[in-house]
Amino acid sequence: MHTWVQNHEDKTLLQFDQPLDEYLANDALRDFFLNTRHPIQQLLKNRSIACHLGRRARGVYFDPISGDPLLAFTEQRIYNLARRMDSERMHVPFRSVHPNKQTEAGDTAEISTYPTGSEEIRYNSGNHFTSRPANGNVFDEHSKHCTAKSAGNLHVLFKRGFLEERLHDAKALTAEMHEAGETQPQFFVIFSRHSLIEGHFGTSLVIMDPANPDFPRRVMVCDTLLKELPHHPRWWHHFIAEYSNVFGDAIAEIVEDLSHPLQKVNIKGDNPYRHDWDCPYYATSMAAALADLVKNNPDLLLNGSVHDIHNAMKAIMQDYYHPDHEIKTRSEIQQANRLKRWKSGREVIKDLVVEISRKSSYEL
Repeated sequence: MHTWVQNHEDKTLLQFDQPLDEYLANDALRDFFLNTRHPIQQLLKNRSIACHLGRRARGVYFDPISGDPLLAFTEQRIYNLARRMDSERMHVPFRSVHPNKQTEAGDTAEISTYPTGSEEIRYNSGNHFTSRPANGNVFDEHSKHCTAKSAGNLHVLFKRGFLEERLHDAKALTAEMHEAGETQPQFFVIFSRHSLIEGHFGTSLVIMDPANPDFPRRVMVCDTLLKELPHHPRWWHHFIAEYSNVFGDAIAEIVEDLSHPLQKVNIKGDNPYRHDWDCPYYATSMAAALADLVKNNPDLLLNGSVHDIHNAMKAIMQDYYHPDHEIKTRSEIQQANRLKRWKSGREVIKDLVVEISRKSSYEL
């Protein structure tokens, strides 16, 4: 920053009468962000900065109680100021707080400084690493991973939008395959939000026979809030409604429940760092497991019992289940998700570094 200030004295708008040391400590980074095109990319051109921001989780210390990564003030400011740029490509997932929770300099504001009456609502949403909603970068990362599994009669539909849209896609694709003379069963693994009314993420497996593109051969849905089979998750009626909109009311008779009890329901009064905002990770894990089963054991999905399919998924979902199919403890699940959250930030940073390298090579 000292070098940047020396070379850009005309852009040190926030310095005023501050001594240089105070300006560097308080406002220089904000001036850098305000006056630099693609500031994160400029910072990542420095190898030391790129290596630090892109470090693996084993190089991070996490608060043992809240699970928050312990970041130096400057690093936290980089993430927070980048978030203010209002661009998904600038927004490193999970590592920043919303702009209204930042100080002018880009520090994370103390809750005691919040306006009177706003403490509870502002504290409850996103102050902690584990309670920050995923952004579009995380969706793109998961989509790339899962859609890469598509091949042959496996179609992974992992797009923005809602379940009903993806079901129409599956129906239309099946009709096209029927016209083309396809006769083999087609497996559609769908990752989506449930609906406009209920935005929770879930996963479905829809098996279609090209000879009958108007009605599925088998449907299995996976939610994450199930407590104990055979009780349905509380979003169940949303699944049924969206399926009925596409295939008619008779579909309710064949929809089977493959839900996994992974997500802790947020309880009013809980410490916010205990809130579970990780349904994108759970739904991605279920989608990847179903895609692997389509490839490795399609007969199980066509003819097997829900119980056997459920256990087969557990064997694949090693991030959340032990080898004996017992679900991991809440603390183990939280740790798995914490590492995934940090990795999502690394993926964004790695992509930016690759883009910088590509641009530099092109310019040379």
